[in-house]
Amino acid sequence: VTDPTNPIVIGELQIPGFSSYLHPINIDGVDMMIGVGRHVDPASGRNDGAKISLFDISDPTNPNENATFIDMGAYSSAGNDFYSFRYLNLNKKLILPKSKYSYRVGENFDGFMVYDVRLGSIAPRYQIQHADPYEIRYGCWYQARMPARSLVFRTQLITILSHSVIGTNLGTGG
Repeated sequence: VTDPTNPIVIGELQIPGFSSYLHPINIDGVDMMIGVGRHVDPASGRNDGAKISLFDISDPTNPNENATFIDMGAYSSAGNDFYSFRYLNLNKKLILPKSKYSYRVGENFDGFMVYDVRLGSIAPRYQIQHADPYEIRYGCWYQARMPARSLVFRTQLITILSHSVIGTNLGTGG
């Protein structure tokens, strides 16, 4: 913005859904932006899952959605809590909290997802489950109070969520 008192639109992009958090990154010399938000079905207008977008902003007059990943029925608090968002530029990994609740016990998930981010691609790498699906449905997990956070120390990914702290090998997920 050259003049904050008089901003002008130089480019825009219309896509289904929305990004509630945008984070600038650079991949292989290309200016990009990661968006975390919700997917909205264009026909029904229904909010139906978590959406991660990779936007190419190298030409500000013509931004485009370079890649997208939609996790139907899921939610990420990173859209509302930017402290829970983590992007590791050196190894191109995105770490986000993920929640998915269902009446079917086996489909419940509360934890983190790790994604590989490349030009033209956002791919799930592995997940870190913080609660057993049965406990999510029938246990005390809803009363947990620690917000979703992640940090990396050497090769260890530490994730904090609800009332658990888990250490995971960043490269292998094990």
